[in-house]
Amino acid sequence: MKVAVLADAHVGTEKPVFVANWEKVAAHVNDRSDIDLVVALGDLTLDGANLEADLAFGRGAIEALRAPVLVLPGNHDVGDIARDTSQPANDQRLARWERHFGPSYWQSDAIDGWRLLGINSQVLATGLPQEDAQWAFLDRAAAQSGERKLALFSHMPLFLQHWDEPDRPAWAIPSPARPRLKSLIEAHDVRAVTVGHMHRILDLRVEGEPAFIWAAASSFLSHDESMPPQPGKEWLGYTVLDFQRDEVVPEFVAVEGLMRSYIEDYKGSIYRSPAKDA
Repeated sequence: MKVAVLADAHVGTEKPVFVANWEKVAAHVNDRSDIDLVVALGDLTLDGANLEADLAFGRGAIEALRAPVLVLPGNHDVGDIARDTSQPANDQRLARWERHFGPSYWQSDAIDGWRLLGINSQVLATGLPQEDAQWAFLDRAAAQSGERKLALFSHMPLFLQHWDEPDRPAWAIPSPARPRLKSLIEAHDVRAVTVGHMHRILDLRVEGEPAFIWAAASSFLSHDESMPPQPGKEWLGYTVLDFQRDEVVPEFVAVEGLMRSYIEDYKGSIYRSPAKDA
């Protein structure tokens, strides 16, 4: 069974620069007959964290997809993990998200033999009450998965290069949440972790670890010199995950006619860019 992962669409109302790319990707997915489920992997909106109109627009965008859709929020949708930014995730932003999309984390048994766990990366390591509720949910959902194998979805990567790297809350899930996720992954033999946010693709497989998959963005790319050190490859389009008996195999799909641009080209006119070391 196959899941299409649509990441980092960045569609918006006041600045609809990337809407045409989204529409082409959505049409491409709709034209396929082998997609059983779609996961929108965060940053669906350009500025839903500040503009409720962007959240409403994003809701309409996913309703154009024919397959069932599960949605997770990203930093552009509900705000940042770090508490000292101008746009932190908070009760108000999370409540707005839930009005349009429902719970910000979920489990799904829609894929035979698998349980999919979707987490809201933006509340991790924040101290918000939603963080404790999500941990309780994750522990319970993993413990009660039975014979189903587990696959985890998150907007933010768990790390960029390795588990023990320094915290960069603008780029990856920081401690203490990162080691807690590692413990959950090890305890429950999670087979794959699929993330967005980096606007890069990656299929990293190390013996004894889950497959770490970075999903393609449909909106824009970033130059290496603006990014912290990380692996991955430039790619615009979307990702299809083939859920086989014991593993998840990604297919990175290029879509003809997408506008290819780099966030640096916009010089902050579209959205603020995080600092390389943030």
